[in-house]
Amino acid sequence: MIKTKISKNNFKNLKKVCACCGKEIEVKVFTNRHYRGGHYFGKIPLYKKDELNKAIKAGTRKTRIGKMTVEVLKKDPKPYKYEEYWECNVCYK
Repeated sequence: MIKTKISKNNFKNLKKVCACCGKEIEVKVFTNRHYRGGHYFGKIPLYKKDELNKAIKAGTRKTRIGKMTVEVLKKDPKPYKYEEYWECNVCYK
């Protein structure tokens, strides 16, 4: 495992909210794009009910993934917003 050197002077403090427990997390983001203090899992798209209903009305089609056959929506709903998914160290364990 290669450890990178992180300068202690070049960082920003960000306050995020844990998606599981709702606790406020203080995350340090360094200039080399590493972070400490939480776990980031990406962005989650948020949909309105109308947009989701339009996608459901468009119907589904069957797609094979390996040996499984899965029904997939023909039209993807358009998200109105993306929310970041962060977890604190306690919830991650």
